[in-house]
Amino acid sequence: MERKIWIGIGVLAAVLLICFFIFLYRPAPTREQLLKKFEEFEGKSREMKERGYNVTEAEKFAKQAHEFFEKKNYKRAEDLLNKAFEVLEEILIGIKKEAKERLSYVKVSCLYNRVTDGAPINRTLDDVIRILKETKTNFIYEGWVRYLPCPENCSMLSLRMREECEMRGYSYEHLRRAVSRIKEEMPDIIFCGGVLVEFLNHRCWNPITNEIFKRDETWNMALDPSKWGIDMSKEEFQTYYAKSQGWTEGKENYNPKEQMPFYFPDITNSEYQKLLMSWIKKQIDCGVDAIWIDMLFSQARILAKITGDEKHPAVQASYNASSKIIDEVHAYGYSKGKYIYVGTWWNFVKLPYPPPDVDFVAVSVSNEEILNKRINETRWNEIITEIRNKMPDVPIFVRFDYGYENSPLATFSQNLSKEEQREFLKIVDKFCEEKDLVFIYPIHGGGMGKNPRKLSYNKFNWYDSLAPEFQTYETIKELASNKTIVTKMEDRRGKWK
Repeated sequence: MERKIWIGIGVLAAVLLICFFIFLYRPAPTREQLLKKFEEFEGKSREMKERGYNVTEAEKFAKQAHEFFEKKNYKRAEDLLNKAFEVLEEILIGIKKEAKERLSYVKVSCLYNRVTDGAPINRTLDDVIRILKETKTNFIYEGWVRYLPCPENCSMLSLRMREECEMRGYSYEHLRRAVSRIKEEMPDIIFCGGVLVEFLNHRCWNPITNEIFKRDETWNMALDPSKWGIDMSKEEFQTYYAKSQGWTEGKENYNPKEQMPFYFPDITNSEYQKLLMSWIKKQIDCGVDAIWIDMLFSQARILAKITGDEKHPAVQASYNASSKIIDEVHAYGYSKGKYIYVGTWWNFVKLPYPPPDVDFVAVSVSNEEILNKRINETRWNEIITEIRNKMPDVPIFVRFDYGYENSPLATFSQNLSKEEQREFLKIVDKFCEEKDLVFIYPIHGGGMGKNPRKLSYNKFNWYDSLAPEFQTYETIKELASNKTIVTKMEDRRGKWK
């Protein structure tokens, strides 16, 4: 026994000695490496300073590092520069903590997709702001969603397309102006943009670099299960997905590359990752505080279904790639000196992997609950338990899903009368209050399925709570007014970031 103890001590001593020599004789960084690192620090500290953060301590370490750099003591300069970065990192940790606390105070969230599309119904941005104020909204969910290639401004387009662009309010210039105007009136509000991972336009562009991608290039980004040895070609999978969307009806000899309106992209494809991140970064540059990434983990779940193996390499690679997107969004927010919230659907918790660093998740009310006008508490208890087992503190948002045939929003809008819709909103709201969930009130936006009988203003296939066909706005306003809302928390600068 004593011999084993001495052997253990000897091994530990050897390991410590090796670590000491590695640290002591680590190669000094080159002058060029340090210059690049100084440049990185200056950019990061400048952005944080411009946003009001006190980076004095970090700058002190950086100044000392520069003094040793001038003396050509590159090791010591690197050590001090690392300390400067550590101070900035501590500030970022504080930003995240404050941001998480801010999100925990959200009581009223509303779906308003998009805040810029009011022209067809003569609703101005000032009208939208009035609605947000009347409902005491502190989280605008899907206030703007990128679903088709979006121009920087409408003047870039042809005359015909320019008029449609202005009518729909669909340009980054529209988004930038809208967020700025809303924040002027409601500085504490959280504005959530959005992207749709599952739809890759066969012709699109990167709004950061303006690089254009044509059909051959986007087809190369489309998911091909066979690359992991799965017995399903790219054409077979894309056709399979097209059928699930109802895109193949009445079409023989379907050619997915030529006929699909959108491809299902491969989240592990590095080119698609860059493209997806460009759509997200552009919205962040326009001022959004949060991003809803629709169907972010859908590839992992679909491949798990196809293979019948949740631990298949294709599933794990897809899950990890999706998690990486969340980390990259946070990193980009930090590079801008702010915290960007990321939300997606809840069902990634069903897969046997560590949870991603997601900030909020959403769960949809089911069609059965809507038709029965009753919440299935057993279903919800199971879902909440699954989420809480992996993410005890993550905020859970509740919504009506939409965007496909027979979606919950389609069922809600088409199968319930005005009175029944109002009553069901009360039922869901009461349940959410009891379970500490955040109900996303359906104020505006969201498709109501294929060929709906009831249209907003007898014309538009999107839900609007003020439309005469639905008239649920006053109920939403009443429910929202009953919430105890914290409208402002003081941070180190005296206001929310």
